[in-house]
Amino acid sequence: MSFKTILLHLTNDEKLEASISVALNLAAENSAHIVGLYTIAPVTPPTSFMGYIPPEFIERTRGIETENAKQACERLTAKATAAGVEFSCVQEEGYAPDVIQKHALTADLVILGQIDPSNEKSAQYQNLADELVVGCPCPVLTVPYAGNFEKFGSHILVGWNNTREASKALRGALPFIKKATKVTLLNVNPTSDQSVGNDAAKKFLERHGATVQVKIGHWPDVGVGNALLDALVDYEADMLVMGAYGHSRLREMILGGATQEILGHMTAPVLFAH
Repeated sequence: MSFKTILLHLTNDEKLEASISVALNLAAENSAHIVGLYTIAPVTPPTSFMGYIPPEFIERTRGIETENAKQACERLTAKATAAGVEFSCVQEEGYAPDVIQKHALTADLVILGQIDPSNEKSAQYQNLADELVVGCPCPVLTVPYAGNFEKFGSHILVGWNNTREASKALRGALPFIKKATKVTLLNVNPTSDQSVGNDAAKKFLERHGATVQVKIGHWPDVGVGNALLDALVDYEADMLVMGAYGHSRLREMILGGATQEILGHMTAPVLFAH
């Protein structure tokens, strides 16, 4: 199993470089094709327009976003050409999560940059990851906005709780796991005996050639998400794999606490699956 089609979300901020680097390295390792996708939000009027959208406002706004899309594609083009990686660029207008999820139907992996809350250019993507990690048909790899992650995945920490979501994340991460030096399956604050499921998961990964250890951690008065973030440091892991918990209802995201904590404070690349 390997990644052959990687869907990369393109943006118009400087943090895009980190996501491009991650995508290029994965594509080179897997002989994969990168689809760079820039989503253009539908034009909405300022409140001062009182419901009427002047044609010049629509034209100007679309012109700006079209230029942003062109520049983002040029950044990918320059780096992918230099690296000898196969790629294509797509721009599409629509609600970003819907557009990305549609293209993800024929992708093995989506790469998404974590949003820097202090960057005004990223405001339109503020809640994008919240929706994608629970709605995307394939695994979503989120790249922190701070740090250098050209190389990661040597020691993978898996948030394991013997659930369907955790299982989907584990299987979605197999291309990473097969190349890792070590994998740690971690039960966080378990309330029952997880040994049977832990042993089954360990043997499953070992059949794929992984070196696996199982850990059980108790963090009193600490949420699962923050416990996993602490564990990344404690176990010196450089990637996290976990199931995403929550659902989208009437465009209002309802996320599990662990998912929300990780999305807000990640310190290493995180692969989510729901």
